[in-house]
Amino acid sequence: MIGRRAQGARSLSRAWLVAATLSFSVAGCGSSEGAILLKAALSQNSSEPQVRAVQLFADLVYQGTDGRIRVQVYPNNQLGNQRDVVEGLQMGSVELANIASVMASFVPEVNLFELPFLFEGPQHFDAVLDSWIGEGLAPAFQARGLHLLGYFDAGERHIMTTESPVESLDDLRGLKIRTMENRLHLASFEAFGANPMPMAYGELYTALEQGVIDGAEAADPNYFSKRFYEPAPFWARVGWIRLVEYVVMSRSFFEDLSLEDREVIEESARSMILQQRLWYRAEADSALHRLRSAGVTISRPDQEPFKTAALKVYEDWAQEVGGMDKIEAILKMGTSR
Repeated sequence: MIGRRAQGARSLSRAWLVAATLSFSVAGCGSSEGAILLKAALSQNSSEPQVRAVQLFADLVYQGTDGRIRVQVYPNNQLGNQRDVVEGLQMGSVELANIASVMASFVPEVNLFELPFLFEGPQHFDAVLDSWIGEGLAPAFQARGLHLLGYFDAGERHIMTTESPVESLDDLRGLKIRTMENRLHLASFEAFGANPMPMAYGELYTALEQGVIDGAEAADPNYFSKRFYEPAPFWARVGWIRLVEYVVMSRSFFEDLSLEDREVIEESARSMILQQRLWYRAEADSALHRLRSAGVTISRPDQEPFKTAALKVYEDWAQEVGGMDKIEAILKMGTSR
């Protein structure tokens, strides 16, 4: 688990410099005799921060184990969709992945972090996920055959539409909006008055292009990098959720490692996670500028009606995510509460 953020931030620059001095790329390299191969499955493009962070992890692990462990990075859903990947982690056919909200189907306790408007911003996100609250979910992952390494920040999420802009909550009424395969996300968009449709990420562009759906939700970087703005050029900056990605390893793989190699994995993961958050947040700022340049129609609906609608979600889900006391503990960690 990550924790110790101040110490981690100081060690991050050192770790990055070490990785940068390597004269070759470990990611995707072939095996050598006796090496342990670790397959890392990601849904993002190779240029996105999550993939670059895992490539940093690959370099650090190679360096820290003197080449005993080699990480092969598979972006763009090459090893299957996220549900397939989690099952692969549990069976031991995949060793590492970053999984978004689909994780709740396997570890329901993570729905605590899937509530709408839970995090005020990146600092609040870090404070919660790196605290006893975030670290306290490790046993729930362990019980499902997964080893939790920490949490990526997958950014503040907004709403894209194909035919017309969303200027207010009322404009969502009845629209078919793709969501992740997560019951709490479905409940949130039902509360917003939309008609949510769960769908695998790899099917989204085609569904938008063919008019199967009226829109979807995403963050600035993946909306831009996946070119979703081509079939869905209207971008409503609602900020309905700040998405958590769960960085997990196959429990069986991790427990088969030596104590020395486990320590390298954990330390490398801390550096990876801190760097991913920095890169992602910088990428989000850059992506928004690029979207403007691409001619995307950007609207900024009033958040308050959305937040009011979301109260029903809190009421309905409180007992399933650990109780209102835990929710309120998270909310109080925000800077303005």
